Amino acid sequence: MTNLCRCACCDGALEPAQQLRFLVETDNLDNPSYLDRIRALPSVNGRPVPVCKACQTRIETHPVVLKSRPKAAPLSLTTGLLGALGALSVGWLLGNLFTSRG
Repeated sequence: MTNLCRCACCDGALEPAQQLRFLVETDNLDNPSYLDRIRALPSVNGRPVPVCKACQTRIETHPVVLKSRPKAAPLSLTTGLLGALGALSVGWLLGNLFTSRG
């Protein structure tokens, strides 16, 4: 008997039908037009993910929607701000060192 793959979600054993779907889909990765017609399993970056029937049903009923990350501040703005704060800190430190106390 062949060893069955494990589910990517719950780590349970795949049913034989899910195993066959996974093997057929991974075997047809080089033919995207055919793969689009037979695709039954969820995929990540175009590659099928081995999931059991229960996890596949859960994924299909509650799809995960990824939110886009907020854009980071431009590097020049961040660098300029850090440079200005550094210059102020050095100026404050040197000003305290060279002022007369007294």
